[in-house]
Amino acid sequence: MKAFGFAAILISVGMMAACTVKSGDGDTSGDGGSGGSGSTTSTSSTSTGEGGSGGTGEGGSGTGGAEECSDSGTEDECLDCCDETYAEGLDALGVHGFQQCGCAADASCASVCDTTDATSDVCNDDGSINMEANNPDCVECLNRLADDDACIEAAAAACEDDATCLPYLECLGTCQ
Repeated sequence: MKAFGFAAILISVGMMAACTVKSGDGDTSGDGGSGGSGSTTSTSSTSTGEGGSGGTGEGGSGTGGAEECSDSGTEDECLDCCDETYAEGLDALGVHGFQQCGCAADASCASVCDTTDATSDVCNDDGSINMEANNPDCVECLNRLADDDACIEAAAAACEDDATCLPYLECLGTCQ
C-alpha cells in the first residue's frame, strides 16, 4: 500500500491530545414493539387470560466511513473527513510513525526523539511512545522525512497490520 503522503500525516499526531470523535456508524439497536393487551374472562371460580406477544424492532443503519469521505468534495476535505471519522486510526498511525521513525534503533530521527531527558524523550524503554513528551525537534525531524524513507514504509506496513489503523489508511486511499 502506498504511504499516502504519510510523512505529512505523521507530523505531530502522536504529540497532540487525541480528540474523541464519533465514527459515522449508526446505532444498531432498535426498540421492540409493545406487547398485546391481555384479556380476562371470569366465571364463578376460574379465570383465564391471554398474554400479549412481544414486538420486534429494527435498528437504524449507519453511514459514514471511507465511502462518505470519498464523496466529501476536494481531496483536502476527504482527508479531513478521514481524520475525523477514523481518529483512533490516525492516532495509531502516529504511534507507528514515532516507533518506526523516531524510536527504532536505526530510525532516521532516533538521535532527536530518543533522548535521556524525561521531558523530551518520546521513546519509552518498554517500546511505547511517551505521548506527554515535549520534543519539537523530534516532530520537526519527522516532518522532514521523505515519503519513501524506509521508516515511513515500515510505519505504513505496521499500520496495515493494525486493526485500528488499517481503516484509516483505507480511507486515505479513497481520497486520491
